[in-house]
Amino acid sequence: MFRGQKGFANHAPRATRHSLSGFTMVELVSVIVIAGILAALVGPRFFTASAYASRGFADQTAGFLRYAQKLAIARHASVTVQIGGDGLSLCTSTSKPCADANPWPGPQGDTPYRADVPSGVTLAGSAASVGFDDQGRPSGGVTLSITGDTTRTLTVEAETGYVH
Repeated sequence: MFRGQKGFANHAPRATRHSLSGFTMVELVSVIVIAGILAALVGPRFFTASAYASRGFADQTAGFLRYAQKLAIARHASVTVQIGGDGLSLCTSTSKPCADANPWPGPQGDTPYRADVPSGVTLAGSAASVGFDDQGRPSGGVTLSITGDTTRTLTVEAETGYVH
């Protein structure tokens, strides 16, 4: 038999006190208290600008070094990355500072191509410069330390020029 036909019992579901579901006030308050404690303890670590600046500059530095190696291969010429406390410069010579007549252009054509250290971050290198020959081989291995919220280390392998 179908609904509405004679002989069919038309029963609507009843709302009983035990079938209602939801959260109790104690559960809601305890979740809010736990969320507040986590926000107070963990929140400042996620929202400091130096953490983002340090990580971003480390990524930018790795890209800068890789670009220098690829530029040396593409141009069949030596490319030097000069490393200083204020940042990195892309140059044709190892003489410091890079003279205005010696800079290499960046990926967007910007000359001189530089990566400046953001405030709150420091850069230290095991050498003042690293050069790449026309085959992309580095003049030597270099280790860079980028310090902000933590110290991040970048290494240019002496044999291959691999940046990690």
